[in-house]
Amino acid sequence: MLAPLLTARGDEVHTPDLPGHGQNPLELANISINVYSRYISQYIDNIGKKVILVGHSMSGMVISKVAEQSPELIQRLIYLSAYLPANGQSLFDLIQSNKEALNTAPIELAMQMSEDKRSCSISTASIGPLFYNRCDKGFIPTSFPPQATLPLSGKVTLTEEGFGRVVKTYICCQDDQVIPVAHQRHMLKGQACNEMVQLDCDHSPFYSCPEVLAAVLHSASLPV
Repeated sequence: MLAPLLTARGDEVHTPDLPGHGQNPLELANISINVYSRYISQYIDNIGKKVILVGHSMSGMVISKVAEQSPELIQRLIYLSAYLPANGQSLFDLIQSNKEALNTAPIELAMQMSEDKRSCSISTASIGPLFYNRCDKGFIPTSFPPQATLPLSGKVTLTEEGFGRVVKTYICCQDDQVIPVAHQRHMLKGQACNEMVQLDCDHSPFYSCPEVLAAVLHSASLPV
């Protein structure tokens, strides 16, 4: 839904699936934050020019690590209601930090760990209210596949020489129930971005307000 809107504006759009997601199968036991970041670094290297890299939700961790590894490949990072780490943090660290400073996010209560702790899933009843609370019912899936937990515990190393060289935009979704707006702003205190944009939308603006999101993403691609 979002990609055609950007293409119509003249943007070149790539939508790679992370390993273990969508059309890119991989055993959960073999997935880590390093596997994610290496795959995306190689993918954008093959494009052959600088890209604007958008990371949604958990993928904020991935684009941060990619920027550290390959800052020369990236024109701008865009965090779309995403986890925004500081040096040495994991996604689980961010959840804990937000919890200590503010409160427990509903996603933490909805997350169900497997017995071996290697994967987690989201309770079926929580999917719509948390991820798609502004979406038409037709866009709400009945279940999510299991998510490997190793990437969620992987800490990222970020330096001024790598990650610090890249311009960053944070798109703050104000009715997000997965990463509440207060939690988004708390992360921004720990890791500043060059620009912050606010959208009156849920955690899935690519479904709930794709035209608005396309306009924001397109404007980020225009020369300053």
